[in-house]
Amino acid sequence: MRKRRVCYVGALGLALAVAVPGTALASGTQNVEAGFSPDKNPNVTVPAPSANLSNQFSKNGTIRFHLFLSNIVGQPPALQTVDIHSPEELKFNTKGLAQCDPGSLEGLTPTDARAACPDAQIGTGAATAFGIPQPGQVTLFNGTEQNGNPTTLFHTFTANVPIVLVSEMQDSPLPGYGVLFHTPVSTTAGGGVPPGIVITDTDFTNGKTYKDKKILKKAKKAKKQGNTKKYKKLKKKAKKSWVQAKCTDGTLKTQVDFIHAPPEPTQSPTAEQPCTS
Repeated sequence: MRKRRVCYVGALGLALAVAVPGTALASGTQNVEAGFSPDKNPNVTVPAPSANLSNQFSKNGTIRFHLFLSNIVGQPPALQTVDIHSPEELKFNTKGLAQCDPGSLEGLTPTDARAACPDAQIGTGAATAFGIPQPGQVTLFNGTEQNGNPTTLFHTFTANVPIVLVSEMQDSPLPGYGVLFHTPVSTTAGGGVPPGIVITDTDFTNGKTYKDKKILKKAKKAKKQGNTKKYKKLKKKAKKSWVQAKCTDGTLKTQVDFIHAPPEPTQSPTAEQPCTS
């Protein structure tokens, strides 16, 4: 796999409008809003203002994605897959980050899920199901690899029903995009999505920073050996941000493919954020 670059996700798949099979009269408009900030855990607004970046990757980074369905007529359309094509100016780091097995989150409340994989948690958000006014919590985790690729887990707790979606981080086949968050949303880590749970609005933010323990171990070894220069270099290198960005052409562009069950067509809305370098 080629080196992962900065792209607008939003994610982690990521937290995506989950739907179960609808009726023949189903219709609605899929939408996406995305924003990046080079700061650690800020309140990122969407639609996002211009990001002040450079032609080098930012030290830190936070992304926010808002995926929602509007103009709903009848039962919301059924979704099978959500593919988030992030900007090629984004880079995602998972090496050295704790991983969470999706099976360990099955059936858990948000509190218990976060307690099960505290070091692997990378983001939070909320999701609203069709016909249920009270939004549920969304928690994002760095998952175990799937098909040799990193994954992002979306633990959604809507209507008191836990759902765990697995989003595989692939290379986007579209020109101008970087990492693809490929997320089947009709199935969960434990099987099928429970009937009656149709998420029509989800909003999540990812701003994880962490330290690569393997690099820190090498740094400590260098310190014991009296190699102060190498120690400082490795200690600095060990500090990582899950997402970083740079500005190359003045725009960070995200595309999300909402792939519905037939006969509903695929919808591919985009979101653009200006950036300066």
